[in-house]
Amino acid sequence: MRWWESVKSYAGNLGCVPRIGRKEPEDLYSYPIDPPEKRRGSRGLAAAAEEDPADRTIEVPAVALREVNEITGGFDGEKLIGQGSYAKVYKVTLRSARLAVVKKLEKPSKHASNDVFLRQLAVASKLRHEHFVRLLGYTVSGDLRVLVYEFASMGTLHDALHGPARGEEQEEGVQEGEDQRPVLSWAHRVQIALDAARGLEYLHEKARPAVTHKDVRSTNVLLFDGMRAKIADYNMFSQAADMARLNRSTHTLGSFGYQAPEYAMTGQMTDKSDVYSFGIVLLELLTGRKPLDRTLPQGQRSLVNWASPLLTEDRAQECIDPRLGDQYPPTGALKLGRIAVQCLQYDPTFRPSMGTIARVINYAVVRDQQGVV
Repeated sequence: MRWWESVKSYAGNLGCVPRIGRKEPEDLYSYPIDPPEKRRGSRGLAAAAEEDPADRTIEVPAVALREVNEITGGFDGEKLIGQGSYAKVYKVTLRSARLAVVKKLEKPSKHASNDVFLRQLAVASKLRHEHFVRLLGYTVSGDLRVLVYEFASMGTLHDALHGPARGEEQEEGVQEGEDQRPVLSWAHRVQIALDAARGLEYLHEKARPAVTHKDVRSTNVLLFDGMRAKIADYNMFSQAADMARLNRSTHTLGSFGYQAPEYAMTGQMTDKSDVYSFGIVLLELLTGRKPLDRTLPQGQRSLVNWASPLLTEDRAQECIDPRLGDQYPPTGALKLGRIAVQCLQYDPTFRPSMGTIARVINYAVVRDQQGVV
């Protein structure tokens, strides 16, 4: 019986997570390469929409342009809560009194027709999971494209760990540089890691067609009541082959500090690229540090370069977030650190799948802190 068929027994001792290293695949401490059958259905959203006309049905309601203008105040700047390379984000109240987020996508290029957009939207509208942010509606009117999502009541993981992202407003009365946010507990950090892993596992292994997120980072891990996490903000256009080629020439996929090394060499992203980025998010949860921080000494500015050697040598306590004090289980931190360094293997084939990661976090970390393991 292979170890992943009995994760619980595998996780029963401190060495439950393999150590990082350039190991041969037959090494018992190396994660197995996922079998080809796990990747069926992974050709992308465009292929699925084009193969089956029934898949072009959009399973969320269209929102009238008049209502969009009403709830956004004509895209009033006061409602703007974020802006990226693809969209502006507005916090709104729907007519039903429900809080929501409106994403106004950038003006499409001449290559990105509404037909392409609607085909991608049809498949995206079918993505439903408790740890994936829900699409509530959409608007298409000429060059205007709007997506409506559920609102994350507790903000983003980035906010919880590092404070508001650059460009976001600071709370009134808080001095610049003053840290007023509560410390994210160890129990919440582990639960967020597990929730996010399950959201990515759904995209990679359970959604049909399978989806590569291509922009996993702490700002795209949204937090809801009870500090439960959901994955958000994957770029639906990059799933289509023709739009992916266009994106590579006009946009850089992913986010600086989170990109897997193979992307720099090939310009291609796979589910294992998401796994690498998820490893960076785990390092953020462990250390409380940003992926890149130029305010730190030279040798500590890159989170991966600083933390990976320590975690590889099982020195997790030397890089744990100091704000936690002693309010964390040392063995749990050690195990989560080992999972992180496996995600960060240079060779993508040596990185575990998100399904494996979710199972190991559940059995080796969550149950450990509950005194089960």
